[in-house]
Amino acid sequence: MKAILLTAPRTVTIAEVDPPVPGPGEVLVRVGLLGFCGTDLGFFDGTSNYLRDGLKSYPFVPGHEWVGTVCGTGPGVDADWAGRRVSGHNFRVCGRCPACRAGRIRYCPDRSEIGVLGPRPGAGTELLTAPVDTLTRIPDALSDTAAALLEPTAAAVHAVDRIAVGRHDRVAVLGGGTLGLAAAQVTRALGADTVVLDPHPAARELAAALGLPALAAPGERDQGAYDAVVEASGSGAAVRAAVGLVAPGGRIAQLGTPHHPVDGFDAAALVIKDVTLHAALSGVGYWDRLVELVESGAVDLDPLVDRVFPLESVESLDAAFAHLASPDRRRPKVLVRIGAEQPGGVAETAAALVS
Repeated sequence: MKAILLTAPRTVTIAEVDPPVPGPGEVLVRVGLLGFCGTDLGFFDGTSNYLRDGLKSYPFVPGHEWVGTVCGTGPGVDADWAGRRVSGHNFRVCGRCPACRAGRIRYCPDRSEIGVLGPRPGAGTELLTAPVDTLTRIPDALSDTAAALLEPTAAAVHAVDRIAVGRHDRVAVLGGGTLGLAAAQVTRALGADTVVLDPHPAARELAAALGLPALAAPGERDQGAYDAVVEASGSGAAVRAAVGLVAPGGRIAQLGTPHHPVDGFDAAALVIKDVTLHAALSGVGYWDRLVELVESGAVDLDPLVDRVFPLESVESLDAAFAHLASPDRRRPKVLVRIGAEQPGGVAETAAALVS
C-alpha cells in the first residue's frame, strides 16, 4: 500500500509498505481524508519541538487527523463495525497504569500518539489499524471533511469545558485558525458573548462568515474585560495578551501550543488577579459532544478547509505543505485525499477546491 513518509526536513516521499493486520480488539480502516496541521508542518520543515526534544525522529509516517471506513476486523471485534465510517483519537496507552485504570488515559506515562509521539506510524497511509475503543462512528449528517476535523477541534471543546464557559460570560478567543474558530463556535453555542481576535484579515473574514464578531487586536477597553479567554494560536504575543485581557477572578484556557518558551509572560499578574489557568491537551472524551454540536449546526467545520490535495505524487504533497505554510491561505485547514469519498456522508463542501 502507499504511505506518506517524511525522511528528513523538507523531504517527503510516497513509499510502498506492507499493509497492517488488525490485532485483537482492532479494526482495519481504509483512510479517506487526512488533515495537515501546524504539528505536521513542523515535522515537514524540521522545526518541531518533538524532533528537537527527541520525541520523534525521521523517517516516519505522519498524520493524526483522519476519517476512513472500516474494511476489516481483528479477533474479538463485532462484525457490525465493517463498512462504518469512523475517525478516532490517536492515543495508544498501556491500559495498566493507575491513570489508565482510572480512565484518565491522556496521563498514561507510556502514552504514544500515532504520527506524533513515539514510534507508531501515522494515518498518512491507505490502510490503518486502530483499536475500536479509540473510534467514533461518523453519522450520515457529517461530511468526510467535517469528520477529518474532529480530532483537532475536539480539543477546543475540552478547553471550553475546562474553563466552564457559560451563557453569562464574555469570552475572547485569541486566534482565528482551526482551533480558535471551533472554540468560538462552541462558546457561542453555550450562549456566551464571544469575540475572535486575530491580526490576519482572512481569519477575521472567515470568522465573520461563521457569524462571529472579530477584531484585529484588543483595544484599551478590552483589558481585564473578559470572564474567559481561550488562547488558540500558540503565538507568544497572544499568550502574553491573554493575561491582560482576562478579568480578575477569570479563567484562561491555553489551547495553542507555543513551540518555544514565551518571554515576558506575566505570571505575577495571574496571581494578583486571582486567575485560573488551564492547559488543554487533546480532545479525548469530548468527541461525542462535538459530533452533537456539528450535527445540530451549532458548529460548522466544513468552511475551515482551504484546499484538498490528492495523494498522487511527491509534488502534490510538497504543494500541500507549501500551501499550509503560505500566508496567502484564506482558510486554516489543508487536507489530503487518500481514498475515495465514502458513501453515507453529505456532499463534501470542499470538493470544488480539490486540485
